[in-house]
Amino acid sequence: MLRLVAIDKSYGATRALRAVTMEAAPGDVLGLVGENGAGKSTLLKILSGAVEADAGRIELDGREVVLHGTHDAQALGIASVFQELTLLRDLSVEQNLFLAEAPLTRWGTVDRRRLRRQAAEVLAAHQLALVPSARVAALSLGQQQQLEIVRAVARRPRILLLDEATSALGATEVAWLRALVARLAAAGTIVLFISHRWDEIVGFCNRVAVLRNGECVGEAETAALDEPEAVRLMTGHAASEHAFPAKADAADEVALRATQLASPVLHGVSLALRRGEILGLGGLVGQGQGHLLEALFGAHRAIGTVEIGGRPLLPASPRQAMAAGLAYVPQERKTQGLLLSKSVGLNLTLAILPRLRAMLGLIDPRAEAAIFRGAIERQKIKTAGADEIVRHLSGGNQQKVLLERWLLARPVILLLNDVTRGVDIGTKQHIYEVIAGIAREGVGVIWYSTDARELVGVAHRVLVMLGGRVVAELAGEEMTAGRIVEAAVLGGGSR
Repeated sequence: MLRLVAIDKSYGATRALRAVTMEAAPGDVLGLVGENGAGKSTLLKILSGAVEADAGRIELDGREVVLHGTHDAQALGIASVFQELTLLRDLSVEQNLFLAEAPLTRWGTVDRRRLRRQAAEVLAAHQLALVPSARVAALSLGQQQQLEIVRAVARRPRILLLDEATSALGATEVAWLRALVARLAAAGTIVLFISHRWDEIVGFCNRVAVLRNGECVGEAETAALDEPEAVRLMTGHAASEHAFPAKADAADEVALRATQLASPVLHGVSLALRRGEILGLGGLVGQGQGHLLEALFGAHRAIGTVEIGGRPLLPASPRQAMAAGLAYVPQERKTQGLLLSKSVGLNLTLAILPRLRAMLGLIDPRAEAAIFRGAIERQKIKTAGADEIVRHLSGGNQQKVLLERWLLARPVILLLNDVTRGVDIGTKQHIYEVIAGIAREGVGVIWYSTDARELVGVAHRVLVMLGGRVVAELAGEEMTAGRIVEAAVLGGGSR
């Protein structure tokens, strides 16, 4: 039995956890839900030994335990998987699996034959089809996440902590994890599971705890708590009857046209985007959607033709794309988008620094301060101020900073790569309203999302990709989550 009793944690003036008490029995899969900044990740970090609580206690089987670091937690059988991957990208799959426990020869060197054999056995036991000798950097993001999970599970933990472990996974991979968690629970493992997707909470968990502003405001059997009530507990108010804003009509004018784009990943992709249109990209993870966005932004080399505002231009670099009025919000905000060790203010203004320069090339501090204030108010960023280090913000607030950076650049075309992945329902709603607003102003948007229901809610049309090709175009009554999933798996549809 795991019990957390009156756990408190503060970061400076910010109270992250307030007297949180909850418990989980062997075989429980306890879902933790709440908005970004509610304290979910902090709670798991305390349990993992990565962070020490300011007050309260942790009990295992009726005895208080004190964790002074991750080694203490691991010694007690607590394994964790957090949003930030800890794999060493330049090492192989097998080396990452047995990083601190590699089999040795009698001379003290790594026994590579045994290492490969043991890695193959672990991968097979967990139904993960990876080559043991493959370099981690060559794996997709989803495969890296699966490897991180298997590495934790291979330790046979008593308690498994999963913090947004599905955020980089496609539907097939999520099903793989659901089956794995079910097997662990059946064997008596306690699993604490964080997700912002209610269907995952229902599918994975038998119990759920709701956090708001650092407090546990409700616990229930998952079957006894529906999504509207969970949203009310998370936010303090009822769920909006209409989760997605109304779609304004797009203009007839074509903002961007791409014809027969090809690369080692893309195979003859063509599309047209109108001014004010939100064009969705769907399909299973890894079917070329991200590479298509990167090709349009000059970050993935491709051949073919692109017209922007009727003028031919296939950007050869992001700088050239930006000059043509394109902006790109990448999937991985922490590794591809933000400078985590820098301030909120610097991250906000990176794309517009030339506009801020006054005489002699110096930045005008008054203009900069006004931009900071406006951006923070507009995006409702919860921060101590523009000088706060962006690493200290919650995931949802980090995403708002990254999105606002590109909106400050006043783009004519905005490329979005799964921008609501791993953010809470309130932040998602905010992002939907912001993107709908700029579309109404005439900005063309191409939006890739791993959530088919989201695409139906936000997009005017959806292109479904499979194997680097567009295999279906869906609009109107044809555009349903079921049809998107069907086309993603089987291909085919209107084109």
